[in-house]
Amino acid sequence: MMHFTCDCCGTSIRHERYVARIEVSPAFDPDEICEDDLDSDNLEQIAEALHSLETTDDFDLEDCSPKSFRFDLCASCWRRYLKDPLGRDALRRLNFSKN
Repeated sequence: MMHFTCDCCGTSIRHERYVARIEVSPAFDPDEICEDDLDSDNLEQIAEALHSLETTDDFDLEDCSPKSFRFDLCASCWRRYLKDPLGRDALRRLNFSKN
């Protein structure tokens, strides 16, 4: 028998189990081309970018591949997740003291 635990609150899930799947990937919107773009020397810009990559010892390329997440949720956390999937309300409720 499989045993499931809620990934949000940590309680053991016995009956109702819900799965939340999230995929995050970069959104590449097409750029608009204007007259100035057509007049610029793109080959020179590419050569400069390649040269800067070659001369930099530790360049950090951000991993832009899609990321997938899967969470098992109990019924209570599932209802709470449906109301506020990004957790914005939970962040607003935090009251920090003014030190």
